[in-house]
Formats: sequence, structure tokens, C-alpha cells
Amino acid sequence: MKKYFAVLFCALALPGLAVAAPFVVSDPYPAASLQPDGFAVAVDGGAVVESPAQAVTGGVRLYYDVSAVSAGTHTLRVKAYKNDAVWGRLESTEAVFTFSRPASPSAPAGIGLVK
Repeated sequence: MKKYFAVLFCALALPGLAVAAPFVVSDPYPAASLQPDGFAVAVDGGAVVESPAQAVTGGVRLYYDVSAVSAGTHTLRVKAYKNDAVWGRLESTEAVFTFSRPASPSAPAGIGLVK
């Protein structure tokens, strides 16, 4: 019975740990430079989404999930930002990244039984 619960636990818990989505990432900001609070990201001219900076060894970086985009070519426009108590929101110049998501294969045809 314990084995049953262990197998059931693994079957339910482990798929949640798998990360299959593609992510757009940047190089980490050097520790000696000003670390951004986050990134303003726009995909294909759509609404700007704020993505918090991800902490990594040596600094922070952009880490943005693009799993929801459709097949085709896409353009990502990114600005790093820092919120300053005196000057307000300070933004970097824009970085542009273009990528393509491949289309899914078509459904199989001519499926049947053979003897």
C-alpha cells in the first residue's frame, strides 16, 4: 500500500516540476552595475507586460516565458527599468529580439486496420 501511495505521489507531483516552456533570457547584469528591478516586455506590438528581474549568481537577468505565442515569427521589445525614490521610473533603451515558433505537424491521414 505504501508503494501505491509513493507511485501516486510521484505521478502527481513530478510533472509539476518539469519546465517545458521556452523562455527568453538575457545575460546577467554584472554585480558592479546598476541592477534593474524588472523588464517591460511587449510581444508583437501588444500590451507591455512587466516581468520582474530574476536573481542569478552575480546579478539579475530577464527571464520571460514565451510558451503562449502562436506559430510564426514574433518580435519582442524589452526595456530594463529601475524604480528610483527621487526620479521615478528610469528605463533603458529598447532591445529588440526576433524569434520563430515552428508550426505543429499535421494530423496523420489514412489511419486504418490491416491484417
